[in-house]
Amino acid sequence: MKFSTQNKTQGIIKSKSLVDLLVKKTEIKKELIVLKKNNENLEKQEELIEEISAIDDFLSKHKIQK
Repeated sequence: MKFSTQNKTQGIIKSKSLVDLLVKKTEIKKELIVLKKNNENLEKQEELIEEISAIDDFLSKHKIQK
């Protein structure tokens, strides 16, 4: 994640970065759904789940600036 607050454990995330992050999360979820439906590539599924978890963790530790 290339955000101004990536090296901090807490901070403020601006709306543009937030939108970019949420779009990325949505794309990852769509890819994960396709893989799960087809029962394909379990390793890739685990990677995607970890990425989603990392994004959720990042969002939970940062305040959102409007």
